[in-house]
Amino acid sequence: MKTAADSTPSPGNVLVFSPAIGNQADEECVSRLSTANPSATNALFVSYRQSPETLLEGWREQFGDDPASFGIIAVGTQGSASQTENDQNVVSLARPDCLGRLQTAMYIYLEQWSAADGQSVLCFDSITSMLRHVNRMTAFRFVHSLTESLHRIDVTAHFHMHPEAHDVETVAMFRPLFDTVIDGPPDTGSEISPEALSVLLDSPRRRSVCRYLAEIADTADVSAIADQIAKRESETMPSEDTQERIHITLRHVHLPKLVETGVVELDGETVVSKIGTEELERYCRIAGQGESDSETEPTISNGDGLAGRIPSKDKSDEAYWTVYGTDRDSVVVTLARALGTVSDVRPTKLQPVLYDVVDIDALQRLAEREETSVYATFNYDEYEVVVDGGEIRLYESN
Repeated sequence: MKTAADSTPSPGNVLVFSPAIGNQADEECVSRLSTANPSATNALFVSYRQSPETLLEGWREQFGDDPASFGIIAVGTQGSASQTENDQNVVSLARPDCLGRLQTAMYIYLEQWSAADGQSVLCFDSITSMLRHVNRMTAFRFVHSLTESLHRIDVTAHFHMHPEAHDVETVAMFRPLFDTVIDGPPDTGSEISPEALSVLLDSPRRRSVCRYLAEIADTADVSAIADQIAKRESETMPSEDTQERIHITLRHVHLPKLVETGVVELDGETVVSKIGTEELERYCRIAGQGESDSETEPTISNGDGLAGRIPSKDKSDEAYWTVYGTDRDSVVVTLARALGTVSDVRPTKLQPVLYDVVDIDALQRLAEREETSVYATFNYDEYEVVVDGGEIRLYESN
């Protein structure tokens, strides 16, 4: 990541530490939207503070003409303000806490422009304002997903963040998501991986693994970590069933996630930290301060490992049948135990782990939602697995 102190427009995603537009930062903001041919530029403004009229007037004062195409998304209280003379270019969102609607509104503009000529630019004003309405975990996930998408569709974007409104850990959380940082405070620690931080934010149990490695030992047996987590999560002495359930989730979900992002490595039953203790503690501290009881909408990544609904099989062909609930970890634990039963293997010893076969993390999140009907089918070794509305059925593959 490059840090710059000047105001030269930069490609990619830029984090600008300055007051929101409408203050002395107006000229800096508009200059970051400039391209070689402003009249051929597609410009999208997202603002929690300024009216659509103010945003468009700032462009006109700087460049004279309107951009080739423009969109304005007014979020929150100013969403009901008077509109510009181009109402079709303005979207008003009354709920600043509904980031799903904001994301959809942005993509409608940007994906439409991606098929047209001209450079697309984006001003997001601001992360500071967004954080007044959603928690840090939700905001981080939103910005992480958005910046990755902007790279894919070649949009030059800058995001405002007030330089005096956030603590050090909040700044450290968002800073790595950007290609360039303008006028930001010095980064005093090693650079944080957004992917690793996202994985830790997604699960308290993953954070518990990292805390164990940071506080107790940087090399540990999976069962020892599972026992320690069981004690932390239980008000009384945990049962063997509780310990096994946690052990199953570590083997089939959480440890593979941490291995994939380079935080740990797994050698048989031994977990080894791949980063230093101080860095690991920093990850835990930042991710822990982003904790929230609220859930984000789970997704199945690209549909990998899952298939659409197929005609029901004859139940007489079932090799195994069981049910799962909406309790935490119910799907992964029930699946592992079912496959362990038919394979005559302990569920903690199953190979391959479920993470390598299906997006088990997303499937579990969906199953925990009582209002969601879950259906998935995938192959595991010699079995076809069907997860369907609270039931798990195993069929021998033909």
